[in-house]
Amino acid sequence: MKWNTAVIIYGSIFLCTTLQAASFSFTLGSPTPSFANGQVPIGTATYNAAVAGNAAPFNGFIGSDVTGPDFSASWSYSYSPIVGTIASATLMLGLYDADSAAPGNQVALFTLSGTDLTTSLNTSLEALHGGAGAANAEYDILTITLPASTFTALAGGTPALNLRLQGPGLGVLGTTPFNGAGLDFSTLTINTQAAVPEPSACVLAAIGIAAIGWVRLRSRRL
Repeated sequence: MKWNTAVIIYGSIFLCTTLQAASFSFTLGSPTPSFANGQVPIGTATYNAAVAGNAAPFNGFIGSDVTGPDFSASWSYSYSPIVGTIASATLMLGLYDADSAAPGNQVALFTLSGTDLTTSLNTSLEALHGGAGAANAEYDILTITLPASTFTALAGGTPALNLRLQGPGLGVLGTTPFNGAGLDFSTLTINTQAAVPEPSACVLAAIGIAAIGWVRLRSRRL
């Protein structure tokens, strides 16, 4: 029987490596959520007082439900480039007064370095409370799974996000023409897998290759 050297070498490399998982998390804005998920009603003054110490755009209510403009904010991360293959990633947002219980879709645009995530965030907002949406002056923690199309931007270490909401919003007396809101934090979590050497497996693989070589040499001499 003839052994294929390439197959032996490939097999030894496989035995010498194992997949090691790692997780990275980066938070902008409030280090922890400012309110309980689903808490209502809060009130703009209470919200602003809770987030006043954050950097923009996480430091206060943006826009106005009644007089406009609609909520609009951009923010960017800055971290060391990710080493290893990104297996999955999620983005968690703390949104106050998104008003998804109002008619229509309240997310006008949501992107991550050019990748359109508008539908994903809209779906999450509309699904709150069994499909009823978020009530007026409600605080919600939303998590969306990021598609593979964002992984290149995530690996680079400087992903940029842009979020714009749209009316109608909700007021005390009903719907409003605009949709102001507050964003108190944004947490990005990246999970990776990397092939790393497994010393004990390498030793076993080396012994196996040596044994195969010895058997081949002996069979030729007989």
